Amino acid sequence: MRALTASFFGFRTSRSTVAIKQNRDLAESLKDGSCFAFKDWETKRGIYKTELIQSAINNMWFANHSDEGVIHGRYFNPLPVELLALILTAIECCIDEWLTGVKEDIKFLSAAYAPVYQVHLTSLQCFDERTSAYKLLEKICDNVLDVARLHAGVHLAQPGLATPVSFADTVFEDAIREYEAETRDAQEGGLEGQEE
Repeated sequence: MRALTASFFGFRTSRSTVAIKQNRDLAESLKDGSCFAFKDWETKRGIYKTELIQSAINNMWFANHSDEGVIHGRYFNPLPVELLALILTAIECCIDEWLTGVKEDIKFLSAAYAPVYQVHLTSLQCFDERTSAYKLLEKICDNVLDVARLHAGVHLAQPGLATPVSFADTVFEDAIREYEAETRDAQEGGLEGQEE
């Protein structure tokens, strides 16, 4: 998650004062109002749609068709809000490592990050409540899960593709009548051939 976060936001390992200041400023701006949770963190648009959430889920649980998210799919469908809160907390920890401008390892411990997790979980729940008429969080989670499953090589049913058809009983009854008629015709044809 550390390398993913650093690469995603553009943190740079350097001893130059310019790079250190850029890292520090970036970390502070990302943490301000939890901007890192937005698809566009500068304009604060696309809340909970950051590609970093998708990348984290893909890498952690949906790397391939035998990864945990696929094998234990029932725990991921629907995608738990608690999982999103955990990912947001992990991202925030990774950003915290750059607050001085130079990367410093910070242990992801519950003593330090349980309150941060709780804030993210509460925010997600509030978002869900406020947008419940539109089911926005559900749609975001469904999209993340669909993309993660595709990333893992699990194919989803796609609209427009052929789907199995269940025939009505009348079709089967017609098939029986056709068979009986063919059998009768065959027997009558055989009898006619014997009369000659």
